[in-house]
Amino acid sequence: MSEGVQQASARVLAATLTLFSREMDIAPPPFSFWTGQLTASEIKQAAMEVVEGKAGVLWVDESYPALGLMLYSFQSLEEILLGYRTIKLKGPWLVEGDALEREKRVGILAEKAKVLALERGVGLITIKTGQDPAVLRALTSQGFQLAEISTRFKGSLNNISPPEYPFLKHPGLSLKKAKGPERQSWLEQLGDLFYDGHYLHGPYLEPDFQNKLWRQVTLRELNKLQPALFLWDERSDKPVGLALASLFSTQASLTVLYLSENKRGQGLGRLLVLELIRLLRSLGVNELFVETASWNLPALAVYRTLGLKFISPLVALHWEPSMNKN
Repeated sequence: MSEGVQQASARVLAATLTLFSREMDIAPPPFSFWTGQLTASEIKQAAMEVVEGKAGVLWVDESYPALGLMLYSFQSLEEILLGYRTIKLKGPWLVEGDALEREKRVGILAEKAKVLALERGVGLITIKTGQDPAVLRALTSQGFQLAEISTRFKGSLNNISPPEYPFLKHPGLSLKKAKGPERQSWLEQLGDLFYDGHYLHGPYLEPDFQNKLWRQVTLRELNKLQPALFLWDERSDKPVGLALASLFSTQASLTVLYLSENKRGQGLGRLLVLELIRLLRSLGVNELFVETASWNLPALAVYRTLGLKFISPLVALHWEPSMNKN
């Protein structure tokens, strides 16, 4: 795609997503529950990904603003672990109140994604979307299979107060910031990551794919010097927990919250997140986003007690050419 086409696509994308966001601002439930409102920074980030060639756009049609769209990007990390190309879809975004029309438009986008995958030799398509029945019907009718359901939260850090002395009731435990060459060593010492809600996304993936994927995701974020805290057991002199965030200007996303199995159920996960929030505040962050699997009740309890607000559920689906004939 030429630079001029990328910029033109980004302009149509920004206009469409801005209109979509305005519609979501006044949309009644349950539509507003299925699809969260996009912020100005999220729209800008999506447009920049297209301008920089990091993402492409699938359009329902050639109208302006578009009747609907999805973003797609090729995932190099999954390709390394799986041995074949993968595509990640974002969306769909479409301003349409009629369920049958939404289903039709998403079906068009899903079909275009499959054609792209076959043309580019892609072995797996993944997407996370809301629980709009019309969208899910369209995707499953195109051969996409349910992988996982997750829950999203967000909250203002100004409304969360970390305790002054969080570990006084837990002697022998301390915190260490991830820095220098120790990062990878500490990550390896944590053992079998990650029991944090990320179960296997589909029966056709390698049995240890999720562990490999999340270990690599974590290592990449650590190597980018993203804010991270290790919970340290002074008696055994090794890490027993990790909280890691990814920064986006004044916003942050909790990428990883992990505790060794013998440290769970003691309130340490909540304290670890609170200490990470203290660190994020010092970096000028004022809003935190969190996502975890809907079945992960301990994590859900932690985020609720912190006062984070529920945003929307997300459904993860996969499509693999070898398992679909349509």
